[in-house]
Amino acid sequence: MSMLTAERQGAKSAKMTDEANTILNVKDLNIYYGNNHAVQELSMGIDQQAVTALIGPSGCGKSTFLRSINRMNDLIPISRNTGEIDYQGLNLLSNEVNVVALRKEIGMVFQRPNPFPKSIYHNLVHGLRFHGVPKNEWKERVEDSLRKAALWDEVKDRLYESALSLSGGQQQRLCIARTLTIKPNVLLLDEPASALDPIATAKIEELILELKKEFTIVIVTHNMQQASRISDKTAFFYNGRLIEYNQTDKLFSTPDVKQTEDYISGRFG
Repeated sequence: MSMLTAERQGAKSAKMTDEANTILNVKDLNIYYGNNHAVQELSMGIDQQAVTALIGPSGCGKSTFLRSINRMNDLIPISRNTGEIDYQGLNLLSNEVNVVALRKEIGMVFQRPNPFPKSIYHNLVHGLRFHGVPKNEWKERVEDSLRKAALWDEVKDRLYESALSLSGGQQQRLCIARTLTIKPNVLLLDEPASALDPIATAKIEELILELKKEFTIVIVTHNMQQASRISDKTAFFYNGRLIEYNQTDKLFSTPDVKQTEDYISGRFG
């Protein structure tokens, strides 16, 4: 049992009845980079086994928020935060959280594919070795993660070739598979298709729709058409604030806030 799991089991859950399907509850979250108040008074719930899209212009706080969920902002010395991100009864921002265990349960895939300069196989077992997964489980986990990432049929006969020989879209799916090997509950995707061509982007979108059957997914995207295609809920950020958060169909068809309507119609941002 990870330290994160043990802490969560010992914590008192503050979930209300209407939050029964919510896996992450954000409460009064503020994130600062020095004097820059990057995310302001953010409160929202993220549903499990669903896709939540974060949209908004560059610099509006959406990637900063995404990175806060698994404490990637800890790597930035001038960053600090207040508030809570409740994950099944545990405040992820607490100093008591085991960050290594947290990142095992909440994995992240970045904007540009970042495979290690080693074989496909050794990319996939890197996390298994780091987390002490028994070696006799590696083969099964490698195949399972590649199948989940819709990559197995393309690479099963070349597992010991360099991961850098893969196309950009294949490299991004490999990075997703690498995250899946350690069996996370939540996947954070920071513009995972922005560096890819339309065909590779379509494959990533198909993959996300398949993965949500098993995982909770939070995705940052600048592509509003992509958000409308793949997400269940969409959150619109502007100047560090959450402007509107609703079911995706509702937000794109009849938004409640004029600022949201102006953004999705291209009148600003």
